[in-house]
Amino acid sequence: MTKTKIAATSDVSADKVLKSSANGQSVLVAKVGDQYCAIANKCPHLGLPLAKGKYENGVITCPFHGSKFELCSGKNVEWVESFAGIPLPGAAKKLMAMGKTPTDVASFTVTQEGEDLFIEA
Repeated sequence: MTKTKIAATSDVSADKVLKSSANGQSVLVAKVGDQYCAIANKCPHLGLPLAKGKYENGVITCPFHGSKFELCSGKNVEWVESFAGIPLPGAAKKLMAMGKTPTDVASFTVTQEGEDLFIEA
């Protein structure tokens, strides 16, 4: 693993996620409270990007299937809740999940050096 700069602190705000990259891997960076956090920009359900998902209270929602993930831990808090933003009833959620079980998204520890933010990737 290599320590890679992903952003400057001035690029990251508490109200949105910043898409960045580290060694060819797309990552999302956010400030949650006083902490900088980063996760992979890849929903574990179908591998689609999370970057355009709704972000609030430290959680990002997959724009495709509504799965929700904590930005600081990568923990899955909801699994396949919608299709393109349209809520799904119970039976349809099972179909849309396609047999995949709830899975966390990869997360990274963010370190700060001066005004620069780094992860090991």
